[in-house]
Amino acid sequence: MDIVNREKRKKTFAVVKEVNYLIDLIDGISSSLHCLRLIAWLFRFSDKCRRKPTTKTISPSPDELRRASYCIIFNIQQQHFSNDIQLLRKNQALKSNLKFLTPFLDNVTGFELIKVGGRLDYADLPNSQKHPILLPSDSQFVLKYVRHLHLRNFHAGPKALVAFIRLEFWIVNARDVARRIVRSCVHCVRYKPVLLQQVMGPLPVTRITPARPFERCGIDFCGPINTFLRIRGKPPTKSYLAVFVCLVTKAVHIEVVSDLSTNAFLNALKRMSGRRKMPCDIFCDNATNFVGASNQLKDLKQFLFKTERAPHFGSLWEAAVKSAKGLLNRTLANTKLTFEELNTVAVEVEAILNSRPLSSMSSDPNDFGALTPGHFLVGDSLRGLLERSLELKTVSHLDHYNTITAIKQSFWCRWSVDYINELRARVKWTTHSPDLTNGALVIIHDDNLPPQRWRLGRVESTVLGRDGHVRVVNLRTANGTLCRPIHKLAILPIC
Repeated sequence: MDIVNREKRKKTFAVVKEVNYLIDLIDGISSSLHCLRLIAWLFRFSDKCRRKPTTKTISPSPDELRRASYCIIFNIQQQHFSNDIQLLRKNQALKSNLKFLTPFLDNVTGFELIKVGGRLDYADLPNSQKHPILLPSDSQFVLKYVRHLHLRNFHAGPKALVAFIRLEFWIVNARDVARRIVRSCVHCVRYKPVLLQQVMGPLPVTRITPARPFERCGIDFCGPINTFLRIRGKPPTKSYLAVFVCLVTKAVHIEVVSDLSTNAFLNALKRMSGRRKMPCDIFCDNATNFVGASNQLKDLKQFLFKTERAPHFGSLWEAAVKSAKGLLNRTLANTKLTFEELNTVAVEVEAILNSRPLSSMSSDPNDFGALTPGHFLVGDSLRGLLERSLELKTVSHLDHYNTITAIKQSFWCRWSVDYINELRARVKWTTHSPDLTNGALVIIHDDNLPPQRWRLGRVESTVLGRDGHVRVVNLRTANGTLCRPIHKLAILPIC
């Protein structure tokens, strides 16, 4: 009996030897179905050479395709489970993790294949589902087969894909394989794209270098807010808040404007600079009124625009706008204000924001009070408790000046020790990610469209940060070129 089995194995290996080299070339075959047809044709040619009866159909028959699939599976199992096959033939215990699947050898149309055992022998299920054929997860043919199942079942998700696989096969780490296939499907990625991220970059010099309040500031608008004229029959008008934020001290200055035009912004800037002094650098987004103001003031001052559609690049003034809107919404609710009343409320909100602590307050009653932006503006918190005035009649003018200078220096010393040290930690985006490269095909996020209608773009050039990471890229699209942060992009999984 052993001699007969040996002869059968020799014949099987003689046939399989003719297609062994194809297993190494599966990477170049577009799908598992093409591979099956190719090997089925080779089997038909081999049978004709041996004058065996063959089908006369033009395309390979289902039996020929199934025979070809068993041949491929046999070769794959010989490559990946050779040690386990030798132990199973000798009826010895397995040493690998396959022992938990209770595998056994079964002869399927002339091929000795490993099948999964388990405890479902008495279940009312097809035999192929009770004892599926074992397959590895790192075979290119297996990946192509799973991709074929994914497409044939209308782009099934990972869980459904694993269920379809286990109707006939048992793939090691099938869940990881299914997730990998779904994530590499261009169609599925376009319906649920994953936007890119990069490690949080270091703070710019403008945030951590001491300077007078509002020497370097950011600007953003919030609104609209309805204001009334107190005249019967007159509809309300829209007003807006221009929020200026000092990049060093986080001090806030709020101006009420009547519209979002360039002239309204320039007037607000003039009022702000008249009370706080003209800033050296102003950072803002690419709103049309800011662009128009930059064109008018380009001969006087330098406006530095952050990348379009990148609100996290201006997180300081975006956070100030959020705080101002929150205070207004909670306080005003449905109150009807005139333009002058709104201006008064804006100043009150500004005072509250300038009284926020820059760092966490100490629980020790002997420590100083919390350092606030108001200390850099007026020497004290704008919402602090009134204190008894000090008598300085016996102090000379020089000593008085030195005392004030020392107080200011103490503010900056506490700013350097307390506030700056709290900015060191990264609260999110803590891991490094691969940088985008030129030529990559990406999907461009659009808040006003569903994901499947987002535009496609090709990376033309990248903008390196001071730490060597790419966070901004220039894209070429069907409608021209544009600049976007990587947080608004998702890579398409194609070459």
